[in-house]
Amino acid sequence: MNKETLITIRKNIMNELPDNTVTFLFSGLPVRKSADAEYPFFANRNFFYGTHIEEPGAILVFDKPNQKEILFLRDIDAFKEKWIGHYMRDTEAFERCGVEDIRYFSAFDDYVGEVIKAGYKIGVDMDHDTIADEYYGSGLMFSEEFDEDFVTDIFENIVKCRMVKLPEEVEAIKAAAEVTNTAIMSMIEEMKPGNNENDMAARFLYEGNRAHGDLMFDTIVASGKNATTLHYISNDQPLNDGELVLLDLGIRVNGYGADISRTFPINGKYTQRQRDVYQEVLNCFHAINEAIKPGVSILDLNELSKELLGKSCIKLGLIDSVEEVGQYYYHSIGHSLGLDTHDVWLDRATPLVVGNVITNEPGLYIAEESIGIRIETDVVVTENGCVDLAPQIIREVDAIEKTMLK
Repeated sequence: MNKETLITIRKNIMNELPDNTVTFLFSGLPVRKSADAEYPFFANRNFFYGTHIEEPGAILVFDKPNQKEILFLRDIDAFKEKWIGHYMRDTEAFERCGVEDIRYFSAFDDYVGEVIKAGYKIGVDMDHDTIADEYYGSGLMFSEEFDEDFVTDIFENIVKCRMVKLPEEVEAIKAAAEVTNTAIMSMIEEMKPGNNENDMAARFLYEGNRAHGDLMFDTIVASGKNATTLHYISNDQPLNDGELVLLDLGIRVNGYGADISRTFPINGKYTQRQRDVYQEVLNCFHAINEAIKPGVSILDLNELSKELLGKSCIKLGLIDSVEEVGQYYYHSIGHSLGLDTHDVWLDRATPLVVGNVITNEPGLYIAEESIGIRIETDVVVTENGCVDLAPQIIREVDAIEKTMLK
């Protein structure tokens, strides 16, 4: 993300924040993994949204009364740098994000004292999407230093900004989808009877890393009955002739990622039953893409998907009434996408607006037949409908079989 776009993002955040409030966003601290190791560090996504900086112990300040931004970085420790790596300098941070007033953490307490003396309220992201292990160094921890009447939770203010993507953010998601497509096309070379799910998962990770990306989320390579478990991530079972493999995966590049699902025949050709079920899911997929537009909510789309897939299940001889569809379709039609896989969102009943990026992912899961099928893409809402951000990733039956049998 270029510096100019980040300046625009912070301007939008500043406009959304409450008056007479100084807001603090914390990047967070690493989470301990073992006696001498930490889990890979990922900055709090709201902090990252305004800076694109993955630096522990950093704090972004929005001084709304004075229309000023300040970025605090951890103090340089030359000895620790020899062990754990480079500490970001103020000049580097400016080049990355464009915040002009950059200070080090040793000056932070004095600054907070100035804010309190001025009588401003404290705005804090209460970390509604943060796990307990990330508590230290969080906005929630910081807020406990003040009387609750003195603190304002600004989480929803930032959510409103993040829900509407700037054109540069949309392009970043498209770029991630392109890398994801390249990785998928490579991983299907490992999709053959006798191989293992982890052969495919490893190839996907390799191709993503080669493109200077990483995994948006834990890759799902679910063959046979495994595909009827929505978040199956073991990826350690053999690929059997005549079965399907469901892929749910995405590569993240420069903070933004794709979320794609496809379901392929392991031997390169669908059985008639597999083809029939797949086509019903694909029909729903196309119908939902046609229905996405401003004013429609994710909840509306989900109700439509349940109706369509319910009728499909009746046609396939699985149920007798649409109301029974929950036996074979038990997740939502989609979610917001951006810096997170399930990106921040206010409410599923919130009407879509231009610039929202959401997923479209209908599926049917027939455990008794070892068939699980999901087809998913990422779309951006436009004035007249939506645009698919990953149309190049094969999904039509004939195109898939033609590709598999080359």
